[in-house]
Amino acid sequence: MNRITTFIILILISGAAITGCKKDQNPKLPSDMKKGAIPLVKIDAGSNDSIFNVATFQGKFSVGLYFANDERPKKMDVVVIFNGDKTKVKTLKADVTTYPTSITVTAEQLAALFGITVGNLKTGDVFKIGADVYMNSGLVVPIFNPFGNSYTAEVNSYAGSSLNVTYPVKLKP
Repeated sequence: MNRITTFIILILISGAAITGCKKDQNPKLPSDMKKGAIPLVKIDAGSNDSIFNVATFQGKFSVGLYFANDERPKKMDVVVIFNGDKTKVKTLKADVTTYPTSITVTAEQLAALFGITVGNLKTGDVFKIGADVYMNSGLVVPIFNPFGNSYTAEVNSYAGSSLNVTYPVKLKP
């Protein structure tokens, strides 16, 4: 009796294992899925990382690709937001096609993008700079998307990754 019970259990387990297998376990990807590039935006070594003096500030940073040998975008536009407002994105430099590209910016240039003067800047204001990616496929990946994040949280955890640079205003009294 014990042997018959064991035999029946073995047959049931084998049947379940065989019918539970499918030819292709991988789900189908959407046919309209497009590949995008990950921008790498980093403050240059030795450059200012905060605006302490609006008259002398020069922010130096580079815009490149995290995966340098992967599919290259058609172009990138270097864009800026002020105080976290993703509904008012301003273009600092359009049509970047060489990677990496070094860019230098002053407090006056950043303020002028938003229609203010450096005299209107105060401690606590923040400029954030990133890159909108335009792929050859027509895919556009905005860095500052007002409806959510364009990149998953995992991208920020890649070793050495940086999607944007931040220049906080820290004026000395």
